[in-house]
Amino acid sequence: MVLYTIGYEGLDQEQFMAHLSHYGVDVVADVRKLPLSRKKGFSKTTLKEMLNNRSIEYFNFQGLGAPKEFRNELYESGNYDRFFKKYLKIISDKQDLLEAIHMLINQGKNVSLLCFERNPQQCHRKVVADEIKKLDGNGLEIKHIVPL
Repeated sequence: MVLYTIGYEGLDQEQFMAHLSHYGVDVVADVRKLPLSRKKGFSKTTLKEMLNNRSIEYFNFQGLGAPKEFRNELYESGNYDRFFKKYLKIISDKQDLLEAIHMLINQGKNVSLLCFERNPQQCHRKVVADEIKKLDGNGLEIKHIVPL
């Protein structure tokens, strides 16, 4: 089983959908704290409609988003290690959300976590993916879809 992640930074709607299609993603799990975007087509309602038109399910997991104060501190300090350590502590209380995503995977769905950042090494979705992998215990593979 595979858990995908994708960031839409630098992508338009068509490119984004092409990547999801290429990897056979049929569920997008949005892990943004605020599922809004200045980028056309990537706010929650429009995104959900676009995905549903392509037979891709959309689920919003706002509770797994990084708190604004954490993001602000990261922007000021650039310290990703501290950001990820603090974020990991708060999602330990979000096991129900992590388990909900894990259950989708166990149902045979090809799930991709969604956030904005292009580079998964600079995004909280990598921590979410790692925590879901720990829940799995059966060798869940994580693949970060990183557009060229």
